[in-house]
Amino acid sequence: MYNSPSGSNPKKVRMYCAEKGIDLELAHVSFGKEEHRSDNFKSTINSLARLPVLELDDGTMIAESVAICRYLEELHPEPPLFGNTPLERAQVEMWSRRMEMEVTVNISNILRHTSPFFATTVVQVPEFADASRKTALQRFEWLNDELGDKTYLLGDRLTFADINGYAGFVMMSQVELEFDPKLTNLIRWYDNLASRPSAEA
Repeated sequence: MYNSPSGSNPKKVRMYCAEKGIDLELAHVSFGKEEHRSDNFKSTINSLARLPVLELDDGTMIAESVAICRYLEELHPEPPLFGNTPLERAQVEMWSRRMEMEVTVNISNILRHTSPFFATTVVQVPEFADASRKTALQRFEWLNDELGDKTYLLGDRLTFADINGYAGFVMMSQVELEFDPKLTNLIRWYDNLASRPSAEA
């Protein structure tokens, strides 16, 4: 897997693999040196210049973190992280999308519109970053209420939706976002994920 130690999407796949006991060979790509933006990378690995990318033995490339994890789930179904039943699979998909579209996207927008790293690839709009910050804080409150006293998003069992969400929250330190101490459900959920050995992957 073409990987970078930084970045929420590579983190997502590494954490998933750690939970599944899947040992992938990692080929590190330097964001700092912009190796992912090289002509060779874009022409042979991923034309969108993004990570991670899984290269199969026959040379097939699979990009997008969720697609990679879904592929690996088919090969390694135990323990199931995408659900056991049609209902569970739908719920994992629902929460995975919610975590991406309601939470992670706002954190990501702050980063993309404020970090010098993206200044040459994104038309940065500081006002959009400010609006995304306000929306992110609102979504934190929403998620805190949705979690209630649940250990994980679907109850008492970890799923890919939790991993997907946790990986997005890891970006908070880069954009100076913090949890309001009153969001005890969200903090409990986050700390629980952070304490899992897979979080170190």
